[in-house]
Amino acid sequence: MTVEQFLPAFHYGDAVSNAALALDRSLRAQGIESRLVTLTCDECLQGRAILFADYRVDPAAVKVLHFAVPSPLTDFFLEQKGRKALFYHNITPARFFVGYSDFFVRFVSAGREHLQRLSASFDLSLAMSGYSAGELRALGFSDVRVFPLPADLGDYSREPSRPFMELLENERKNILFVGRVIPNKKIEDLVRTVFYYKKYVSPAIRLIVMGNTRALPKYFHALADLAARFYLTSEDVLFTGHLPLDEFLAVYRRADVFLSMSEHEGFCLPLLESCLFQLPILAYDAAAVAETMDGTGILFRDKDPARVAGLVEQVLENDALNRRLRAQGPARIERYRRQADAGLLLDWLRQL
Repeated sequence: MTVEQFLPAFHYGDAVSNAALALDRSLRAQGIESRLVTLTCDECLQGRAILFADYRVDPAAVKVLHFAVPSPLTDFFLEQKGRKALFYHNITPARFFVGYSDFFVRFVSAGREHLQRLSASFDLSLAMSGYSAGELRALGFSDVRVFPLPADLGDYSREPSRPFMELLENERKNILFVGRVIPNKKIEDLVRTVFYYKKYVSPAIRLIVMGNTRALPKYFHALADLAARFYLTSEDVLFTGHLPLDEFLAVYRRADVFLSMSEHEGFCLPLLESCLFQLPILAYDAAAVAETMDGTGILFRDKDPARVAGLVEQVLENDALNRRLRAQGPARIERYRRQADAGLLLDWLRQL
């Protein structure tokens, strides 16, 4: 049996690319021939995947499409016969990009159109969450099953950057958010919360936003302007950009609480990462967030900065609450390991 995973772009640190790599390693570990096929590839990942331009069709292989954006792979899969499966990574609704980027509005709208066209093309359709599975069923996809985002948890046990940890080690408590700096993440709500916390609770606070700031410059600049109008400096709100793994791990190890105000998530891997690091989680209850948290952390539905700042203060200052939230992480990780068992996925693929 051969499994071929197709993805539009193969980027270092990208969630879809990391999922494909994690699944590739799992399949190879079980003796399955596995290939990655991509339209474009970062230079540092060359050799890990076959460029689509050089790909020769293997009719006997099980073909898996990682779908998150519109691409020429849609027409390819519409034309292909044989065994095919979909991995749906979700598409951010266009409404979040209105006023920031006409291109992104068109792009994600095209993604929805491509997804609809593919509704009758797969023998098996996998969604990262029940939330995303509902979208697929509503579009008419058949045999829709939930399989969490594949992740190689072993990567997180590597040595963090000690110098980077020292940079973040002072009297300030660190509120962490991880994700691309794009409008659905609602980072402006994080900035407002930190402003309120600093003004009315304690100045010894820092918001760290760890993720790509270049995806939508207009939104990033709007956030920087908002922070400036609140007289928040780079010591108060720190945008790290995309970091190498050792510095990424250092930030997680220096964080005191994970706070998410995001209003659209198809899975949200950073919630799982926070469980792995036994980091207390506070998150706005939207889309697949509660499902991914699976009983860990604290969910809230009121974004009033005073209320959210109060929740943050409780988590940081109430030792018993803090310990209870941290202790929830390992059990959630064990449940994830069972839910994301590559052996289960391999059984499903073999049945196609």
